Amino acid sequence: MRVHRVFPYSATAAPGEPGHATFVPVGLAAGRLDNPDHYATRYFAETAIGAVAERFGALDAWTAGMFDQPRSGRRLALATFELASDVRLLDLDDAQALADRRLRPTQVVKRDLAVTQAWALRIFEERRSARGARRWDGVRWWSWFRPEWPVLGLWSGDVELMNVERLQLDHPAVREAALALGRPLP
Repeated sequence: MRVHRVFPYSATAAPGEPGHATFVPVGLAAGRLDNPDHYATRYFAETAIGAVAERFGALDAWTAGMFDQPRSGRRLALATFELASDVRLLDLDDAQALADRRLRPTQVVKRDLAVTQAWALRIFEERRSARGARRWDGVRWWSWFRPEWPVLGLWSGDVELMNVERLQLDHPAVREAALALGRPLP
C-alpha cells in the first residue's frame, strides 16, 4: 500500500536526519497517538490529497508561503512510501474493532490528546498472547477533514521511501485538497 506524508525537506539530509522524509521526531507528545516514553509515531495518509489536507486543512487561506519553514530554512515536500505488506494495522473504521476496545467514534476523531494518546497506548500494548509479540504495528482511522481520507499512525513496521516532491500551489494534491476543502488558491 502506498502512503504519504508532508514534511520539511532538505535535499542534503541523510536518512533518519531532520529534513529527510524518514526522520521521526523523538520525545515529542504533540501528535494524536504520541506516547514518547513507549514509542515514536510515524504519521501517514493513504492519499496524497489526505496528507496535504492534514498538514494545511486548518489554514483559512492557502498561499505560496505556507510551504516555507523559516525557522529551519526548509520547504515542505510530499513523500510517498510503500508500506510493507506484513504491517498489521488496527482499522478503527471497523465497528467491531471499536466495540472490542470500548471506544466510541468520537473518542477516535476528537482533538483531545489526553483521550487519543490514552487509547493509542492501550492498543500499542495489546499482545497476541500473554507474553507474545505486539498485536499491532499501528492504527488506521479517518481524517478529521474528510472521512474518505484514511490516515495512519505507525509505531513499528517497514516503509520504503519511493519519492519526494516539492510542494507548491499548482501541485495536483494541493489543488485537489484545496478544492475539496473549499480553500481558494491565488
